[in-house]
Amino acid sequence: MASAFLLPLAPSALAQQGGAPDPQEDGPGLRFNGLGRSIIQQSDLGGTITDTDTSTVETLADGNFVLDLAVNAQPNRSTEVQGTIRLRNEFGGFFGAGATVEIRELWARGVIADRVRYRVGDMNLALTPYTLFLPDEDGVINEPEVFEPQREIIDYEEFYTGNNERRLQGGTVDFGLAFAQGIEEVDTRLFIARLRATDFAATPTRLIGGGRLGATSAAFGPLASRAKVGGNLSYVWDDLESGNANAGIRNSVFSFDGDLTLVRRPGYSVHVVGEAGGSYVDRRRFFESPNAGGTDSTQTLLDESDSFFEVGLAADFGARGLDVSAMFVDVGPDFYSTAAQSKRVDYTEDRASFDRVGRDREQRRISLFDLTRDPGIYTFRVANALMGYDPRYSNVQPYGKATPNRRGFRFNAAYAPTAPGEDVNTGFDDFELGLDVALLREIRGQGTELLKDFVLIRGTAELPLSRFVPLPLPVGVTLGAQFEDTSRGGDEIEQVDLTSTLIEAGLSAEVYDRLDLLFGTKYRTSSGRDYVPLIENFNDVRDFPAPFVTDDHETLLGGGIRYRFKDDVYLTVQYQSFSYGKDAEPENDYRIGQVFALYSMTF
Repeated sequence: MASAFLLPLAPSALAQQGGAPDPQEDGPGLRFNGLGRSIIQQSDLGGTITDTDTSTVETLADGNFVLDLAVNAQPNRSTEVQGTIRLRNEFGGFFGAGATVEIRELWARGVIADRVRYRVGDMNLALTPYTLFLPDEDGVINEPEVFEPQREIIDYEEFYTGNNERRLQGGTVDFGLAFAQGIEEVDTRLFIARLRATDFAATPTRLIGGGRLGATSAAFGPLASRAKVGGNLSYVWDDLESGNANAGIRNSVFSFDGDLTLVRRPGYSVHVVGEAGGSYVDRRRFFESPNAGGTDSTQTLLDESDSFFEVGLAADFGARGLDVSAMFVDVGPDFYSTAAQSKRVDYTEDRASFDRVGRDREQRRISLFDLTRDPGIYTFRVANALMGYDPRYSNVQPYGKATPNRRGFRFNAAYAPTAPGEDVNTGFDDFELGLDVALLREIRGQGTELLKDFVLIRGTAELPLSRFVPLPLPVGVTLGAQFEDTSRGGDEIEQVDLTSTLIEAGLSAEVYDRLDLLFGTKYRTSSGRDYVPLIENFNDVRDFPAPFVTDDHETLLGGGIRYRFKDDVYLTVQYQSFSYGKDAEPENDYRIGQVFALYSMTF
């Protein structure tokens, strides 16, 4: 059986924006690229909560200028290195006050013997939603274009690529084999990275390693069937040789995934898809023997393992732009995967604007206003334990597909037809529809033997009005809606009935060459109650506080203009208004208005 080497790793992005030349294709050279961004904004606080609050400053003005300069060098055709220097200056500073200089990014990559790709330093990695993955953000369904400039700031600052990849620092190697018959190709990826540095005291260095081995068969049988299978491993551990720590964790997660093409015909294909695996986590304390030559002892503080699987059917009607799937999913109550369950939003972080408001100086709950614009509450780091969440924004699957203690069905459908004469839809020509449904139930009750039932319905739409209605200018509409319901019967103290609805709508119109009008809104309402457990260590329930009761609503409105000088260079000026209301406490209603100007340039 003949074979040949493949090079499956795609080129990385430079400064997270734009593409880098492949070291295989371009010769030696030195290149500069990066990003420049300037934003100035003013926020005003109002509403009934300010009537009795005499200490909160009701107007805030701030801004900054950021320049990320990436120096990319290719000393030869098989090696590439890049470093990014950040220059930042807060508005209001002068003669160097408020200015900072830092290294934002360092990496090197290349090809060994024309067969193996490697990368060291900063890198973006993802395996599967259960092993190594970054779950989607809260409070976003199909975000209107008016809110995208501030979303781009969050994504850029937190190294979000749009592919659910995690930002890690370490090394990775990729290589593949191509075969003449039977197995078409085999791809291999291995990696190791550091998640946390030691403090040379009680906190040890935390590392992650693992990889993926995947194989694709050649087409076989009268139906042109094809099989893709893969094995995945994510292993997190504490290095107790670093510092003086005497306790650490080990969290290993493995899985096998597959995609079997049952039928492939012109215009459609049918597949059996799925993934199955398990997790193991332990936390141990080590004691050194006081006697010379004695053996050390170990105390096990935690030792848990569990499994998961999902399996179903998927159909791809490529000619019509329709994809559908139906899956059965079972994720055990003790399943723990820290590299897949760590959320983007840290709800314990302070808010950048009006963190504490009201006469009692209580901390304001994170809202749509903060989720849309505040990079400070976001993180790309892997958490030390299962993170807290806000059930008003995500209660059915707060940790994505890897949310533990869930069993049931998921249904997905996506429709994206190609316009006549177009291979890819872009900009105002996009036409897409999406529907996601999840019907889930707890596997093990929390605080009671009764089980919660979960319902999630989410729909999205991208509608280019100019494709359906004769208009003198390109107009696009974006829509998104999400409904969540959590319920449980039983005695009054056991009962749960929590519903949340999130709606998004946006409109964008090019009124003149490269000049756009942008409008959008987000609206969320939640009512009912649930019990949100306090988690100890990993996903062990420590206690149940008082019921989480909500009867509030939020509205975010935005409008402005944007001028696109060229691709990736634009200026936008906007005004956005946010209001929060709670039916039971109208005296705590508030509103925030913000006007800002943002200039962004990627080069």
